Amino acid sequence: MKLTKRNKKELKKITVVLALIGAVFLWAARNIGLPIKTNVKQGRIQVIDVSSYNGKVNWKKVKDQKINHAMLKIGSGIRQPKRKGKEDPLFAANYRNASYAAIHTGVYYYSYAATKEEAGKEAEHCLSLLKKHGIQPDDLDLPVAFDIEERDVLNTGKENVSEITAAFCDKIKKAGYTPMVYSSASALKNHFIYDKIKNYEIWVAHYTDASSPAIPFEYRMWQYTSSASIEGANTKSGRCDVNYYLMKERNKGI
Repeated sequence: MKLTKRNKKELKKITVVLALIGAVFLWAARNIGLPIKTNVKQGRIQVIDVSSYNGKVNWKKVKDQKINHAMLKIGSGIRQPKRKGKEDPLFAANYRNASYAAIHTGVYYYSYAATKEEAGKEAEHCLSLLKKHGIQPDDLDLPVAFDIEERDVLNTGKENVSEITAAFCDKIKKAGYTPMVYSSASALKNHFIYDKIKNYEIWVAHYTDASSPAIPFEYRMWQYTSSASIEGANTKSGRCDVNYYLMKERNKGI
C-alpha cells in the first residue's frame, strides 16, 4: 500500500506522540516508580526530611528503600525584621515530584523569630507559601513544623521561646493545618515551658543509639540521625536526616 502525503503526515504525528509517551514513561520509571505500601515497624514509620541542601531528590530511589514519607522544607524567616523571609529554592520541585511519586508529605519552616510578633509574621509567610502552591490542609499527611533552634533565640528565656512557638503554631492551627514543634532534646528540656507547647505535636532531634530520645514528655516524631545514607536524597556530603514517626499515639521518652 502506497502512503499518501496525508498518510505520511499522520504517521509522523503518531510517531512523535508515541516517542513523547515513551520518554514520559521512561522518566517516570526512573524518577517516580509505582506507589508503595507504607512500611510500618513497631508502630512507627521512617520519614526523611529534605531541603535544597539535598539537591534534586530521586523519589523512586527513596521508595526503593521502603520510605514513602517526607518532611519538606518550605522556607525560612530572616534576621532582618522588615523582610518576610524566603522560600526554599527546591520546595516547589520537591513537593511536585513527591506528589507525582505518591510520597506522603509534611512541611517545615526554619525560624529566626526572636519575638512572638516576628513568629506571627513567619507563620503568615509560611501560610502564604502553602497558598501559593495550592496546598490545603487535606493535601498534607504530616504536620506543618516550626523549626526553632537558633541559639540566640533559645537564650532569650523559656517564657519568650514558648510564646514565640505558640504564636507560630496557633496561626498554623487556626488555618486548619496540624502544627508541630521541632528542636533538639536538650533545647526542648531546657528552653521551653512544656505546658505551653504540649498541645502541639513534638518533633525531637536526638542522635543516639538508645531506643528513644532523652526527653521527659510525649513526642510524635524523632529525628534519630542526620547522617544516614538514603540513595536519591543525600546531600553533597552523602548524608540525609531520617526520623521515626509514631503512627498512632504520641510516645513518651525517658
